[in-house]
Amino acid sequence: MPTANPCFVSHLTLLRRARATALVAVVLAIGVAVAQPKEFPADAAPVTTDSLKGLAGKKFVGKRADGKTWTMDFGPDFAYRLTAQDGILDGKVRLDGEKLCQDMRKTLESSCNDVRLKDNMLFYKRNSNGEVVTLVAQ
Repeated sequence: MPTANPCFVSHLTLLRRARATALVAVVLAIGVAVAQPKEFPADAAPVTTDSLKGLAGKKFVGKRADGKTWTMDFGPDFAYRLTAQDGILDGKVRLDGEKLCQDMRKTLESSCNDVRLKDNMLFYKRNSNGEVVTLVAQ
């Protein structure tokens, strides 16, 4: 009876491991694109004038459902900067009722979004698709 070539078995084992590793990588990549929630956590509070002032000097980082990373920086005097893979927008923020409005320098229109705060997290509801993006203070 012929014996198995140890080199052949070793290569076959390596090929199987490489395929398994590739499969795990694909599954993890798909997991990044899982839909974000469309509702805020029940105990997250709307932004108030006082909490908006308290955001000065803070940076929040999060990832959208499509995998794009957002960084939101809040500066003194209601200065605001949003950094994403496709560019940087900056301007000022203000409240309109319970909505956080961004008056950006490079766009003609302001946009107002529902935003909630809880602990060290900021929850930002996108107007385009209703996705609630979770951003964590850094």
